[in-house]
Amino acid sequence: MRDKQFILNSIKMDLLRLVTAVGNIQNPIPHKSVQEFLTHAIQDFDKTELTEKELALKNQLQKLDSSLPNLGDPSSRLRWAEDALTIRCRL
Repeated sequence: MRDKQFILNSIKMDLLRLVTAVGNIQNPIPHKSVQEFLTHAIQDFDKTELTEKELALKNQLQKLDSSLPNLGDPSSRLRWAEDALTIRCRL
């Protein structure tokens, strides 16, 4: 198993990709790519022992995953991207 910092950095990179894709309101959301990055980030959380804080961040990310299909207007997209970026920063 890889060291914990490597896994956390991998999650952070996936979250950055999410923010970049969803936050660019000039283009439509690339749903397939975003879903793959979300799934990968959530699965990476399972590769290491989590603290309570990290577990809470994983749960927040899962909530974002479930709200992804509801994104439509630019305001909700930016709010969603901001929430994903906040999770990344807290990680």
